[in-house]
Amino acid sequence: MQRAATIRTATIRRAIAAALAAVAIGGLASCQAGLGGTDDGANAGAAAGATGSQQPQPGRFSVLPEPCASVPVETLRELLPDADEESYEGQPQATFDTGRRVGCVWHHAIANESRRLAVDFERIVSYDPGVSDDDQAELDFEGRADAFGISVTSPSAPTDPLGARLLDGIGHVAFIDEELTSDNAQEQHDVQVAFRTANVIVTVNYTVSTTGTGGAPDSAQLQQRAQTVAQRLAGGFDG
Repeated sequence: MQRAATIRTATIRRAIAAALAAVAIGGLASCQAGLGGTDDGANAGAAAGATGSQQPQPGRFSVLPEPCASVPVETLRELLPDADEESYEGQPQATFDTGRRVGCVWHHAIANESRRLAVDFERIVSYDPGVSDDDQAELDFEGRADAFGISVTSPSAPTDPLGARLLDGIGHVAFIDEELTSDNAQEQHDVQVAFRTANVIVTVNYTVSTTGTGGAPDSAQLQQRAQTVAQRLAGGFDG
C-alpha cells in the first residue's frame, strides 16, 4: 500500500512538472513573438516613412486664377476694339478638372474683321517621386517650346525678329510664335505667347482674321499686344 502511494505521488509530481514546463515554454514563445511583432511594426513604420519622404515636392501654386477676370477690361478694349461690354466678360472654357486647368475666350467680329483672345492656365503635377512639380513643369514647357523649334536649354538668336523666339521678362521663361495663313479671301494671324511660372504654364493666343477690304494687321503690333497680356498675367503670380 505504502509503495503504491509513493508511485502515485511521484506520478503526480511528474505531471505537475511537465505542466509547469509547458507553461514556461509557451510564455517564452509569446514573449519572443511579442518582440518580433514590435520589430516588424518599427520596420513597417520605417518603410512607410521612407516612402513618404520620396513623394514629389509640391509646386509653389496650388490654385489657379479666375481666367475671365485675369485680363483687365482696359487691355481687352485694346485687343478687341468696339466690342460691347458683354463681349469683355469672356466665356469660360470647359475643362475636366478646374483645379488643374482653366481658360477663357473673348471674341468680337465685324463685317470684315474678327478678333479672338484666349488664355489658358495649367497647373502641372508630377507623378514621379523623384521629380518635383516645378521640375515637371520645366520639362513640359521645354517640350512645348521644342515643338515650335525653340530651344530653352540652348537658345540661339532668331533669324527673323518677328519669328518664333524666347522672350525676356515674362515669368521664369517664355516664348512667342506667330502663324500666318492666307488665301484670296482671308488672312489670319495667330500669335501665341507661352510662359512658365513655377509649376504653372500659361498660354495666350491672340488671333486676328481679315477678309475682303479689311486692312492687313501689323504683326509687330499684334505680337506686342499678346506680350502685354502675358506680362499682366505673369505679374498676377508675382503678387
